[in-house]
Amino acid sequence: MSSDTKIAMDEPINKAEALQVASDTKSVIEDESMEESLSTGATAPVVDETEHPSNVHQVLRQLLAIFDPENIKKDNFFRELVERDPEHWVPIKKLSMIKRFKEIIDGDVSLFEKAASLAPQDFEIDEAKARLRCIKKEEAEVVKDTHAENADRKLALKRQVMIDHFEAQNKRSIYSKGFPLDPEPTEAELNEFYGKFGRVLSLRHRREGNGNRRNDGAFKGSIFVEFETLEIAQKVVDEAKEYNGAELLNMIKADYVEMKRVEKYSDCTYDILNVAHRHLVEYSNAEEYGFKDIKELVKTVAKVGRLEPLDKKGCGVLELLKMTPEDFLASLKDQKLENINFCLVSAAARSHFNKIQKEATKGGRGGRGGRGGRGGRGSRGGRGGSRGGHSDRNKDGRKRGNDNPNNVEINKRARTVVEANANAIAPPTR
Repeated sequence: MSSDTKIAMDEPINKAEALQVASDTKSVIEDESMEESLSTGATAPVVDETEHPSNVHQVLRQLLAIFDPENIKKDNFFRELVERDPEHWVPIKKLSMIKRFKEIIDGDVSLFEKAASLAPQDFEIDEAKARLRCIKKEEAEVVKDTHAENADRKLALKRQVMIDHFEAQNKRSIYSKGFPLDPEPTEAELNEFYGKFGRVLSLRHRREGNGNRRNDGAFKGSIFVEFETLEIAQKVVDEAKEYNGAELLNMIKADYVEMKRVEKYSDCTYDILNVAHRHLVEYSNAEEYGFKDIKELVKTVAKVGRLEPLDKKGCGVLELLKMTPEDFLASLKDQKLENINFCLVSAAARSHFNKIQKEATKGGRGGRGGRGGRGGRGSRGGRGGSRGGHSDRNKDGRKRGNDNPNNVEINKRARTVVEANANAIAPPTR
């Protein structure tokens, strides 16, 4: 990086906070989940030549999903819409009325044409620009990509997915300044203060320091708070003007980030290096469903990863693969599948999920050195068990169930107590 674009690390606003995802997609950096705070690790400056806003990429992803052959088999309404025309043209006006598109385009049907232009090998628009259709693979000119080109394309898509996710996150979050430094307000006190406006997903005190010590310094008197919806965030900005007699300065976080980008780093562009971010959602009201049932139900909409139950019965955290929580929830009617409610994941629930996954990768249940693994309890030299871990039978000789909810329907893994009020994580009223 040249001297005129080099970031000054001694600035009072650290690099990650000032350069995280802004509304201008030409200037982005990695922004990890809020409970883990913003990454200040080294990032590589790049120039992003894209001419399309993020909602165009969102429309393209939804087009690819809805025209997927597997989806057409299951979606009777859309299949009839596609088959209504002999040449499989679908009116763009009809597409714009489908919920998954309606919330993205906000009335701007030209986004379909722009999205199709990003994937001319997959979609085409008629001359009147009134209809769209998916190009059958046997009709398209198939150009075999090299392995490297294919990998680059997948990585670019992952980056764009992350950018869209972080932009949505910043729009429903706020920056607030003016809190007392001593004593500083506790997280519980702030959750109570902001909770009266709506569901709080995560909250973070901003502190002095950079790098690995960014959370060890003195409280700056400002915080970031993520809410369930952007409507709640805007209401807080407009109404939460005072805290215990202290006047507060509030901004939507996306606006704050863009302001700092323009002030200090307008000559720099950054890319997201870490795209291995887990997309999680919470669910509730699933008392009558087994873990396998929940996964199979969600698979009708998105690919599913791990599932971890929370302490409250019928509640848990589910990992989505290749789909952001925002896109997943937008595809559901009233954020429900059958009787199960889904919502954005809270910091506490995400922390619980990550803790379980971390234990598993360190050789926890079933791994090397954990329960049932080589060298764990009940293995050679362990507590009197047979090789391979605890016996899988009760004292009366009956076979016990596996304690892994990702394999079978028995819940013994929710060891971290996370309050999951069913009312708190019901779909928000719009």
